[in-house]
Amino acid sequence: PFRSTPRRTMSDSEDEKNDGAAPAPAAEGGEKKRVAKASAGDNIYSSAVFLTMENVLEKLKVLDYETTFCVKHHITPLARTSFALPAKNPSVQFKNFLDLVSWLCGEATGDPETFTVDQFDDPNVSVNKMMLALRNLGFSLDFPVTKLKQGHGEPTCNVLDFLVDKALATRGFQWQPPLHEDAPDLDEAEVDEAADIGDAIEDDIEDIEEEEAMFTEVAAPVAETEVEDQAAREMITGTIDALEWKTELERVGPRLKLPDSLMSKEWRAHIEQTKEHEKRIQATLPTAQGHMQSMSGQIKDAVEKMRSKEQSINNQFETIRQEYEASRGEMKVIEDKVSSTRTNVNDLTNNMNSIVEQLDELKDDMSSRENSATDTSPLIQIKQALQGIKGDVNAFELRIGVVSHTLMQAKLKSIKTKHRGTKPPKDADEDNMDFEDELEY
Repeated sequence: PFRSTPRRTMSDSEDEKNDGAAPAPAAEGGEKKRVAKASAGDNIYSSAVFLTMENVLEKLKVLDYETTFCVKHHITPLARTSFALPAKNPSVQFKNFLDLVSWLCGEATGDPETFTVDQFDDPNVSVNKMMLALRNLGFSLDFPVTKLKQGHGEPTCNVLDFLVDKALATRGFQWQPPLHEDAPDLDEAEVDEAADIGDAIEDDIEDIEEEEAMFTEVAAPVAETEVEDQAAREMITGTIDALEWKTELERVGPRLKLPDSLMSKEWRAHIEQTKEHEKRIQATLPTAQGHMQSMSGQIKDAVEKMRSKEQSINNQFETIRQEYEASRGEMKVIEDKVSSTRTNVNDLTNNMNSIVEQLDELKDDMSSRENSATDTSPLIQIKQALQGIKGDVNAFELRIGVVSHTLMQAKLKSIKTKHRGTKPPKDADEDNMDFEDELEY
Protein backbone atom coordinates (compact mmCIF):
# COMPACT_ATOMS: atom_id res chain seq x y z
CA PRO A 1 0.00 0.00 0.00
CA PHE A 2 1.05 3.58 -0.66
CA ARG A 3 1.55 5.94 2.25
CA SER A 4 1.05 9.66 1.91
CA THR A 5 3.98 11.62 3.28
CA PRO A 6 3.11 14.94 4.99
CA ARG A 7 4.22 18.10 3.33
CA ARG A 8 6.97 20.05 5.05
CA THR A 9 6.27 23.74 5.32
CA MET A 10 8.35 26.63 6.52
CA SER A 11 6.56 26.65 9.87
CA ASP A 12 7.25 22.91 10.36
CA SER A 13 10.96 23.36 9.75
CA GLU A 14 11.06 26.26 12.18
CA ASP A 15 9.18 24.22 14.79
CA GLU A 16 11.72 21.44 14.41
CA LYS A 17 14.53 23.94 14.88
CA ASN A 18 12.84 25.34 17.96
CA ASP A 19 12.19 21.83 19.33
CA GLY A 20 15.82 20.89 18.82
CA ALA A 21 17.07 23.96 20.65
CA ALA A 22 17.60 23.82 24.40
CA PRO A 23 14.75 25.47 26.35
CA ALA A 24 15.59 28.66 28.20
CA PRO A 25 15.57 28.35 32.01
CA ALA A 26 12.63 29.84 33.81
CA ALA A 27 14.95 31.88 36.05
CA GLU A 28 15.38 34.48 33.35
CA GLY A 29 11.69 35.50 33.65
CA GLY A 30 9.67 37.40 31.11
CA GLU A 31 12.61 39.55 30.01
CA LYS A 32 14.39 36.77 28.11
CA LYS A 33 11.13 35.70 26.53
CA ARG A 34 10.65 39.22 25.28
CA VAL A 35 14.22 39.36 23.93
CA ALA A 36 13.76 36.02 22.19
CA LYS A 37 10.53 37.27 20.67
CA ALA A 38 12.26 40.39 19.41
CA SER A 39 15.11 38.36 17.90
CA ALA A 40 12.59 36.12 16.16
CA GLY A 41 10.78 39.17 14.82
CA ASP A 42 14.03 40.42 13.24
CA ASN A 43 13.85 37.56 10.73
CA ILE A 44 11.81 38.94 7.83
CA TYR A 45 11.50 35.47 6.32
CA SER A 46 9.66 34.02 9.33
CA SER A 47 6.50 32.13 8.48
CA ALA A 48 4.58 34.09 11.14
CA VAL A 49 5.09 37.33 9.16
CA PHE A 50 3.63 35.85 5.96
CA LEU A 51 0.74 34.25 7.87
CA THR A 52 -0.11 37.55 9.60
CA MET A 53 0.08 39.49 6.32
CA GLU A 54 -2.17 36.93 4.62
CA ASN A 55 -4.74 37.25 7.43
CA VAL A 56 -4.55 41.05 7.16
CA LEU A 57 -5.17 40.88 3.42
CA GLU A 58 -8.22 38.63 3.83
CA LYS A 59 -9.67 40.94 6.50
CA LEU A 60 -9.04 43.97 4.29
CA LYS A 61 -11.03 42.26 1.55
CA VAL A 62 -13.89 41.89 4.03
CA LEU A 63 -13.64 45.67 4.63
CA ASP A 64 -13.81 46.24 0.83
CA TYR A 65 -10.53 48.18 0.85
CA GLU A 66 -10.15 47.90 -2.91
CA THR A 67 -12.95 50.41 -3.57
CA THR A 68 -12.79 52.53 -0.40
CA PHE A 69 -9.01 52.81 -0.03
CA CYS A 70 -7.14 51.81 -3.20
CA VAL A 71 -9.29 53.90 -5.56
CA LYS A 72 -9.09 56.95 -3.29
CA HIS A 73 -5.29 56.84 -2.95
CA HIS A 74 -4.67 55.64 -6.54
CA ILE A 75 -2.69 52.53 -5.59
CA THR A 76 -2.90 48.95 -6.81
CA PRO A 77 -4.37 46.25 -4.53
CA LEU A 78 -1.93 44.81 -2.05
CA ALA A 79 -0.12 41.52 -2.53
CA ARG A 80 0.34 38.77 0.06
CA THR A 81 3.89 40.00 0.77
CA SER A 82 3.37 43.78 0.49
CA PHE A 83 4.38 44.60 4.08
CA ALA A 84 6.04 41.28 4.94
CA LEU A 85 9.09 41.82 2.71
CA PRO A 86 11.05 45.00 1.85
CA ALA A 87 10.02 46.68 -1.41
CA LYS A 88 12.22 48.12 -4.14
CA ASN A 89 11.22 51.66 -3.12
CA PRO A 90 11.16 51.92 0.72
CA SER A 91 9.75 55.47 0.73
CA VAL A 92 6.69 54.45 -1.31
CA GLN A 93 6.18 51.40 0.91
CA PHE A 94 6.35 53.54 4.07
CA LYS A 95 3.91 56.09 2.57
CA ASN A 96 1.43 53.33 1.67
CA PHE A 97 1.76 51.96 5.21
CA LEU A 98 0.98 55.39 6.74
CA ASP A 99 -2.00 55.90 4.43
CA LEU A 100 -3.39 52.44 5.25
CA VAL A 101 -2.96 53.02 9.02
CA SER A 102 -4.69 56.40 8.73
CA TRP A 103 -7.63 54.85 6.86
CA LEU A 104 -7.93 51.94 9.32
CA CYS A 105 -7.84 54.33 12.32
CA GLY A 106 -10.70 56.26 10.77
CA GLU A 107 -12.63 53.03 10.16
CA ALA A 108 -11.98 51.80 13.73
CA THR A 109 -12.99 55.03 15.51
CA GLY A 110 -15.40 56.58 13.02
CA ASP A 111 -13.31 59.77 13.06
CA PRO A 112 -11.01 60.29 10.04
CA GLU A 113 -8.99 62.85 12.05
CA THR A 114 -7.76 60.22 14.52
CA PHE A 115 -4.46 59.90 12.65
CA THR A 116 -3.69 62.13 9.70
CA VAL A 117 -0.57 62.08 7.56
CA ASP A 118 1.13 65.31 6.52
CA GLN A 119 3.40 65.08 3.51
CA PHE A 120 5.85 67.57 5.06
CA ASP A 121 6.23 65.68 8.37
CA ASP A 122 9.45 63.93 9.31
CA PRO A 123 9.19 60.10 9.48
CA ASN A 124 9.95 60.20 13.20
CA VAL A 125 7.10 62.66 13.80
CA SER A 126 4.71 60.52 11.73
CA VAL A 127 5.65 57.37 13.65
CA ASN A 128 5.20 59.16 17.00
CA LYS A 129 1.74 60.38 15.95
CA MET A 130 0.86 56.84 14.89
CA MET A 131 1.96 55.40 18.24
CA LEU A 132 -0.16 57.96 20.12
CA ALA A 133 -3.20 56.96 18.07
CA LEU A 134 -2.48 53.25 18.62
CA ARG A 135 -2.10 53.72 22.39
CA ASN A 136 -5.43 55.49 22.49
CA LEU A 137 -6.96 52.45 20.76
CA GLY A 138 -5.39 50.08 23.32
CA PHE A 139 -2.42 48.71 21.39
CA SER A 140 0.37 47.32 23.59
CA LEU A 141 3.87 48.10 22.32
CA ASP A 142 6.36 45.22 22.63
CA PHE A 143 8.93 46.34 20.02
CA PRO A 144 11.02 49.46 19.32
CA VAL A 145 9.20 52.31 17.62
CA THR A 146 11.99 52.69 15.07
CA LYS A 147 11.04 49.37 13.44
CA LEU A 148 7.84 50.93 12.11
CA LYS A 149 9.95 53.34 10.03
CA GLN A 150 11.02 50.39 7.87
CA GLY A 151 7.46 49.91 6.57
CA HIS A 152 7.75 46.10 6.60
CA GLY A 153 8.33 43.21 8.97
CA GLU A 154 6.53 41.62 11.90
CA PRO A 155 5.82 44.89 13.85
CA THR A 156 4.22 46.44 10.77
CA CYS A 157 2.02 43.38 10.14
CA ASN A 158 1.03 43.23 13.83
CA VAL A 159 -0.07 46.88 13.78
CA LEU A 160 -2.15 46.30 10.64
CA ASP A 161 -3.68 43.13 12.13
CA PHE A 162 -4.68 45.01 15.29
CA LEU A 163 -6.26 47.90 13.35
CA VAL A 164 -8.11 45.56 10.98
CA ASP A 165 -9.61 43.67 13.93
CA LYS A 166 -10.69 46.98 15.48
CA ALA A 167 -12.31 48.07 12.21
CA LEU A 168 -14.18 44.77 11.87
CA ALA A 169 -15.36 45.01 15.49
CA THR A 170 -16.60 48.56 14.85
CA ARG A 171 -18.64 47.34 11.88
CA GLY A 172 -20.02 44.47 13.98
CA PHE A 173 -18.55 41.77 11.79
CA GLN A 174 -18.20 38.31 13.34
CA TRP A 175 -16.50 35.24 11.95
CA GLN A 176 -18.85 32.29 11.59
CA PRO A 177 -17.72 28.66 11.71
CA PRO A 178 -17.44 26.98 8.29
CA LEU A 179 -20.25 24.79 7.06
CA HIS A 180 -19.27 21.36 5.75
CA GLU A 181 -21.50 19.03 3.82
CA ASP A 182 -21.84 15.55 5.30
CA ALA A 183 -20.29 13.07 2.87
CA PRO A 184 -22.05 9.69 2.60
CA ASP A 185 -20.27 6.85 4.34
CA LEU A 186 -18.64 4.46 1.94
CA ASP A 187 -18.92 0.75 2.76
CA GLU A 188 -15.63 -1.02 2.63
CA ALA A 189 -15.47 -4.32 0.83
CA GLU A 190 -14.98 -7.34 3.04
CA VAL A 191 -11.69 -9.13 2.57
CA ASP A 192 -11.79 -12.90 2.29
CA GLU A 193 -8.52 -13.96 3.88
CA ALA A 194 -9.12 -17.60 3.02
CA ALA A 195 -9.42 -16.88 -0.70
CA ASP A 196 -6.87 -18.43 -2.98
CA ILE A 197 -4.23 -16.18 -4.51
CA GLY A 198 -4.90 -17.61 -7.95
CA ASP A 199 -8.55 -16.57 -7.72
CA ALA A 200 -7.44 -13.12 -6.58
CA ILE A 201 -5.12 -12.80 -9.57
CA GLU A 202 -7.93 -13.85 -11.91
CA ASP A 203 -10.28 -11.34 -10.28
CA ASP A 204 -7.67 -8.61 -10.69
CA ILE A 205 -7.24 -9.50 -14.34
CA GLU A 206 -11.00 -9.38 -14.85
CA ASP A 207 -11.20 -6.00 -13.08
CA ILE A 208 -8.40 -4.63 -15.26
CA GLU A 209 -10.15 -5.86 -18.38
CA GLU A 210 -13.42 -4.32 -17.24
CA GLU A 211 -11.70 -1.00 -16.54
CA GLU A 212 -9.99 -1.03 -19.93
CA ALA A 213 -13.29 -1.80 -21.60
CA MET A 214 -14.99 0.97 -19.68
CA PHE A 215 -12.33 3.55 -20.66
CA THR A 216 -12.44 2.46 -24.29
CA GLU A 217 -16.21 2.71 -24.31
CA VAL A 218 -16.05 6.21 -22.79
CA ALA A 219 -13.35 7.36 -25.20
CA ALA A 220 -15.10 5.98 -28.30
CA PRO A 221 -17.47 8.30 -30.15
CA VAL A 222 -21.20 7.70 -30.28
CA ALA A 223 -21.22 6.28 -33.80
CA GLU A 224 -18.54 3.70 -32.97
CA THR A 225 -20.39 2.55 -29.83
CA GLU A 226 -23.54 1.98 -31.87
CA VAL A 227 -21.59 -0.08 -34.39
CA GLU A 228 -19.95 -2.10 -31.60
CA ASP A 229 -23.31 -2.75 -29.93
CA GLN A 230 -24.73 -3.97 -33.23
CA ALA A 231 -21.68 -6.22 -33.77
CA ALA A 232 -22.02 -7.60 -30.22
CA ARG A 233 -25.60 -8.65 -30.91
CA GLU A 234 -24.59 -10.62 -34.02
CA MET A 235 -23.36 -14.22 -33.94
CA ILE A 236 -19.59 -14.66 -33.54
CA THR A 237 -18.03 -16.66 -36.33
CA GLY A 238 -14.46 -17.92 -36.21
CA THR A 239 -12.12 -16.85 -39.00
CA ILE A 240 -8.94 -18.65 -37.78
CA ASP A 241 -8.12 -22.22 -38.61
CA ALA A 242 -8.56 -24.59 -35.65
CA LEU A 243 -5.24 -26.33 -36.30
CA GLU A 244 -3.31 -23.05 -36.19
CA TRP A 245 -5.14 -22.08 -32.98
CA LYS A 246 -4.14 -25.37 -31.26
CA THR A 247 -0.49 -25.14 -32.32
CA GLU A 248 -0.27 -21.55 -31.01
CA LEU A 249 -1.91 -22.63 -27.76
CA GLU A 250 0.58 -25.47 -27.29
CA ARG A 251 3.45 -23.09 -27.89
CA VAL A 252 2.28 -20.30 -25.54
CA GLY A 253 0.38 -22.32 -22.90
CA PRO A 254 3.40 -23.41 -20.78
CA ARG A 255 4.58 -19.82 -20.47
CA LEU A 256 1.23 -18.64 -19.11
CA LYS A 257 1.23 -21.07 -16.18
CA LEU A 258 2.78 -20.17 -12.82
CA PRO A 259 4.72 -22.81 -10.88
CA ASP A 260 2.82 -24.19 -7.89
CA SER A 261 5.91 -23.86 -5.68
CA LEU A 262 5.87 -20.09 -5.89
CA MET A 263 2.12 -19.88 -5.34
CA SER A 264 2.34 -22.07 -2.26
CA LYS A 265 5.43 -20.48 -0.72
CA GLU A 266 4.36 -16.83 -1.07
CA TRP A 267 1.56 -16.64 1.51
CA ARG A 268 3.25 -19.13 3.81
CA ALA A 269 6.36 -16.99 3.88
CA HIS A 270 4.25 -13.96 4.88
CA ILE A 271 2.68 -15.93 7.71
CA GLU A 272 6.08 -17.08 8.97
CA GLN A 273 7.43 -13.52 8.89
CA THR A 274 4.46 -12.22 10.87
CA LYS A 275 4.95 -14.98 13.48
CA GLU A 276 8.65 -14.12 13.84
CA HIS A 277 7.83 -10.42 14.24
CA GLU A 278 5.22 -11.27 16.87
CA LYS A 279 7.77 -13.30 18.85
CA ARG A 280 10.30 -10.45 18.73
CA ILE A 281 7.68 -7.93 19.84
CA GLN A 282 6.60 -10.12 22.74
CA ALA A 283 10.24 -10.63 23.77
CA THR A 284 11.15 -6.91 23.71
CA LEU A 285 7.83 -5.53 24.98
CA PRO A 286 8.39 -6.06 28.76
CA THR A 287 11.84 -4.43 28.76
CA ALA A 288 10.59 -1.59 26.59
CA GLN A 289 7.63 -1.03 28.91
CA GLY A 290 9.96 -0.98 31.92
CA HIS A 291 12.23 1.56 30.24
CA MET A 292 9.26 3.68 29.22
CA GLN A 293 7.83 3.63 32.76
CA SER A 294 11.19 4.62 34.25
CA MET A 295 11.57 7.40 31.67
CA SER A 296 8.04 8.66 32.39
CA GLY A 297 8.81 8.71 36.11
CA GLN A 298 12.03 10.64 35.53
CA ILE A 299 10.21 13.10 33.27
CA LYS A 300 7.51 13.62 35.91
CA ASP A 301 10.13 14.26 38.59
CA ALA A 302 11.96 16.71 36.33
CA VAL A 303 8.72 18.53 35.54
CA GLU A 304 7.85 18.80 39.22
CA LYS A 305 11.32 20.11 40.04
CA MET A 306 11.05 22.66 37.23
CA ARG A 307 7.64 23.80 38.45
CA SER A 308 8.83 24.18 42.05
CA LYS A 309 11.97 25.99 40.89
CA GLU A 310 9.94 28.28 38.65
CA GLN A 311 7.57 29.06 41.53
CA SER A 312 10.44 29.92 43.86
CA ILE A 313 12.09 32.08 41.22
CA ASN A 314 8.82 33.89 40.56
CA ASN A 315 8.43 34.53 44.28
CA GLN A 316 11.99 35.83 44.53
CA PHE A 317 11.65 38.20 41.59
CA GLU A 318 8.08 39.32 42.27
CA THR A 319 9.19 42.62 43.85
CA ILE A 320 11.57 43.29 40.98
CA ARG A 321 8.80 42.53 38.50
CA GLN A 322 6.46 44.95 40.25
CA GLU A 323 9.16 47.63 40.25
CA TYR A 324 9.73 46.98 36.57
CA GLU A 325 6.02 47.31 35.82
CA ALA A 326 5.86 50.55 37.82
CA SER A 327 8.93 51.97 36.07
CA ARG A 328 7.51 50.93 32.73
CA GLY A 329 4.26 52.75 33.48
CA GLU A 330 6.22 55.85 34.49
CA MET A 331 8.24 55.57 31.31
CA LYS A 332 5.04 55.46 29.26
CA VAL A 333 3.76 58.58 31.04
CA ILE A 334 7.07 60.33 30.41
CA GLU A 335 7.03 59.30 26.76
CA ASP A 336 3.54 60.72 26.41
CA LYS A 337 4.71 63.97 27.99
CA VAL A 338 7.75 64.07 25.74
CA SER A 339 5.63 63.52 22.65
CA SER A 340 3.19 66.24 23.73
CA THR A 341 6.05 68.64 24.45
CA ARG A 342 7.55 67.84 21.08
CA THR A 343 4.32 68.73 19.37
CA ASN A 344 4.17 71.97 21.39
CA VAL A 345 7.78 72.75 20.50
CA ASN A 346 7.04 72.16 16.81
CA ASP A 347 4.03 74.49 17.00
CA LEU A 348 6.04 77.16 18.81
CA THR A 349 8.92 76.89 16.35
CA ASN A 350 6.48 77.32 13.48
CA ASN A 351 5.01 80.41 15.17
CA MET A 352 8.50 81.75 15.82
CA ASN A 353 9.46 81.29 12.18
CA SER A 354 6.37 83.20 11.05
CA ILE A 355 7.14 86.02 13.52
CA VAL A 356 10.78 86.16 12.35
CA GLU A 357 9.60 86.46 8.75
CA GLN A 358 7.27 89.34 9.68
CA LEU A 359 10.11 91.03 11.59
CA ASP A 360 12.41 90.75 8.58
CA GLU A 361 9.76 92.34 6.37
CA LEU A 362 9.35 95.25 8.84
CA LYS A 363 13.12 95.75 8.98
CA ASP A 364 13.28 95.91 5.19
CA ASP A 365 10.47 98.52 5.12
CA MET A 366 12.17 100.66 7.82
CA SER A 367 15.54 100.56 6.08
CA SER A 368 13.97 101.54 2.74
CA ARG A 369 12.14 104.48 4.40
CA GLU A 370 15.27 105.68 6.21
CA ASN A 371 17.25 105.56 3.01
CA SER A 372 14.59 107.60 1.20
CA ALA A 373 14.48 110.22 4.05
CA THR A 374 18.25 110.81 4.20
CA ASP A 375 18.88 110.75 0.47
CA THR A 376 19.95 114.28 -0.85
CA SER A 377 20.54 113.26 -4.42
CA PRO A 378 17.27 114.90 -5.68
CA LEU A 379 18.33 118.30 -4.22
CA ILE A 380 21.73 118.01 -5.80
CA GLN A 381 20.13 117.23 -9.12
CA ILE A 382 17.79 120.24 -8.77
CA LYS A 383 20.75 122.56 -8.01
CA GLN A 384 22.64 121.21 -10.97
CA ALA A 385 19.60 121.80 -13.18
CA LEU A 386 19.26 125.41 -11.92
CA GLN A 387 22.90 126.08 -12.59
CA GLY A 388 22.48 124.66 -16.09
CA ILE A 389 19.41 126.86 -16.65
CA LYS A 390 21.34 129.96 -15.43
CA GLY A 391 24.20 129.18 -17.80
CA ASP A 392 21.74 128.80 -20.66
CA VAL A 393 20.10 132.15 -19.73
CA ASN A 394 23.48 133.92 -19.69
CA ALA A 395 24.39 132.42 -23.05
CA PHE A 396 21.04 133.51 -24.51
CA GLU A 397 21.48 137.08 -23.11
CA LEU A 398 24.97 137.24 -24.62
CA ARG A 399 23.63 136.13 -27.97
CA ILE A 400 20.76 138.64 -27.74
CA GLY A 401 23.29 141.48 -27.01
CA VAL A 402 25.46 140.45 -29.95
CA VAL A 403 22.45 140.27 -32.25
CA SER A 404 21.12 143.68 -31.04
CA HIS A 405 24.56 145.22 -31.54
CA THR A 406 24.81 143.86 -35.08
CA LEU A 407 21.30 145.13 -35.83
CA MET A 408 22.15 148.58 -34.48
CA GLN A 409 25.32 148.74 -36.60
CA ALA A 410 23.38 147.68 -39.67
CA LYS A 411 20.69 150.26 -38.98
CA LEU A 412 23.25 153.03 -38.52
CA LYS A 413 24.87 152.18 -41.79
CA SER A 414 21.59 152.18 -43.62
CA ILE A 415 20.57 155.57 -42.13
CA LYS A 416 23.91 157.14 -42.98
CA THR A 417 23.77 155.95 -46.54
CA LYS A 418 20.21 157.16 -46.81
CA HIS A 419 20.96 160.67 -45.54
CA ARG A 420 24.06 160.97 -47.60
CA GLY A 421 22.36 160.18 -50.84
CA THR A 422 19.20 162.37 -50.44
CA LYS A 423 20.12 165.64 -48.59
CA PRO A 424 22.63 168.49 -49.42
CA PRO A 425 25.67 169.12 -47.26
CA LYS A 426 24.30 172.39 -45.95
CA ASP A 427 21.80 170.61 -44.00
CA ALA A 428 24.40 168.56 -42.16
CA ASP A 429 23.34 169.84 -38.78
CA GLU A 430 19.74 168.93 -39.40
CA ASP A 431 20.82 165.49 -40.53
CA ASN A 432 22.82 164.94 -37.43
CA MET A 433 19.86 165.97 -35.31
CA ASP A 434 17.55 163.59 -37.20
CA PHE A 435 20.09 160.86 -36.79
CA GLU A 436 20.31 161.40 -33.07
CA ASP A 437 16.48 161.40 -32.85
CA GLU A 438 16.31 158.14 -34.72
CA LEU A 439 18.93 156.66 -32.48
CA GLU A 440 16.97 157.73 -29.43
CA TYR A 441 13.85 156.31 -30.96
